[in-house]
Formats: sequence, structure tokens, C-alpha cells
Amino acid sequence: MNLIELRNLYRENLNNFSFKESDYILNILLKENFNLESTFINLNPGYKLKESQINKILDSLEKLKNHYPIDYIINKKFFLDNEFYVNEDVLIPRPETEELTNWILQDNLEIKEKKRVIDIATGSGCIAISLSYHNKYFETVGIDISKKALDVCEINKKRISSEVTFLEHDIRIKKNFSEKFDIVVSNPPYLTKNGTLTIGQNVKFEPQIALFAPSNNPLLYYKKILDFSMVNLNKNGQIYLEINPVYIKEIKQILAENNLNDVNFRDDFRGKKRFLKIVLNERN
Repeated sequence: MNLIELRNLYRENLNNFSFKESDYILNILLKENFNLESTFINLNPGYKLKESQINKILDSLEKLKNHYPIDYIINKKFFLDNEFYVNEDVLIPRPETEELTNWILQDNLEIKEKKRVIDIATGSGCIAISLSYHNKYFETVGIDISKKALDVCEINKKRISSEVTFLEHDIRIKKNFSEKFDIVVSNPPYLTKNGTLTIGQNVKFEPQIALFAPSNNPLLYYKKILDFSMVNLNKNGQIYLEINPVYIKEIKQILAENNLNDVNFRDDFRGKKRFLKIVLNERN
């Protein structure tokens, strides 16, 4: 089978994608698996692949037909200019989470002294590592309940030459750190299986523990993060959260119950109220 025949096969089978999108996906797989550049592919449509190569590409095609994420096929996802390793043990980083991370970076462009940061439910470590990578004054810790996710974090830590400390911890269990933090950040599980947010078919391959909060207590993790922050944040410490826009009213109620008035909601690039910043001032 040559490249043009393979291209036609992908176009025919990936009917949920445009031809342009299908071609782009195939080019990614050819580049990642066999180091075939798009220029070579375009100039050599009759180039024949080896049988082992064809089998690998056809295997990927079957996965893609079943909505398996290409990020897991190639074990790669770009996040704030760095290439992160991902597999089924971690959530695939989203553009919205890049926005959250950028918010913290922009707020701290002028700092000239150390700030301690903790990333709760760190997953692949993309937030924690990116903060450390882009701001030398951040001393960053990432925590997660999943040992397998933390293994992925360690891979990314080495890949991106980061000094982040990763620890296993369940945020639902109270913990007092010996040294307090200046910033808490989290993209916690906030979907519910009976929720109204549209969920793509590829999400079924991502770790459920990283996606879904209890249906009968959808704001559980936000409550636990606030409890954690009350104990482990310095005065005037900041909390940055990615939130479920469906529960804005309920989130505001929790903030009021905790006398948290220094708050700022922010929309994502789709215009949904997706982020929240809280400052724990001295009266809290």
C-alpha cells in the first residue's frame, strides 16, 4: 500500500472528519511513527510502506474510528510550548487549562522572590511543570491520588527538566504541610455523569477519576480544596480554579458561606465562565 492509497483509506473511514483533517491526522502518525515529513509525503504519493508500517497505521485507524484520542496513540500533547507525555492514566491537557495556567503566569510576571505553589490533582503535571518552567521564582509541588499519574509526572519532569516535587495525596484527606503555600491551583474533577455539559466520545478513554465528581456531590473537590487552602495557604494567598460553568450559582454560595469576597470569575475562549481566582485576605 502506498501513501496515496493510505490517504484515501483514512478519508473513507474517518468520515467524522473533513478530508483536510483526516490528512492532517495521517501526516501526524507518519511523522511520529516513521519520521516521514509532510514535504516528503506530498512529493512521493506513490511511496510504499513496509508491511509492519502499514499494520501499525491500520491499527491506529481502527482506534481512531472508535474515537480513541490521537494524543494517546502518539503519547504526546503540547501544552504551553512544551511536549508532554500522556497515556490513559492521565487526562489529556486542554486549551482551557492553558488559559488557567497563563492567568497565574501573567499575575506573577513581576515577582522577584520565591513563591510556593501547589497544584492539586496534577494529572500529567502540565500545570505544575509549566509554572515552574516559565517562572524561576515558583517553587512548585504537584499532588495526585493516582500513583500511575505520578509516574507520568516523573516522565514529564525529566523530559522538561523541571524541579517540581510530586507527591501522592488524596485531597479528601486533611493534610497540613510544614511550609505553607502562596498559590493553590487546581483543575479538579468537575463533570458529573448526569451533567448537562457536552462530553466528547473520546472522553471514555480518559481516567474517570480525573473527570467525574460524585453526582450527588458535584462540588466535593472545590469544598475540599477550600478546606485545604484555609490551612495551608499564607495570608493573602491565592487560589486559581478551573470550574464547571453549570454550577456557578452553587460555587458562589460556597464562597459566601466561607466569607470569601475577594473573588474574580473569568471566561474561557469559548465565552463560558470557566475560571475562578480567590484571594484569602487577612479577614478570612
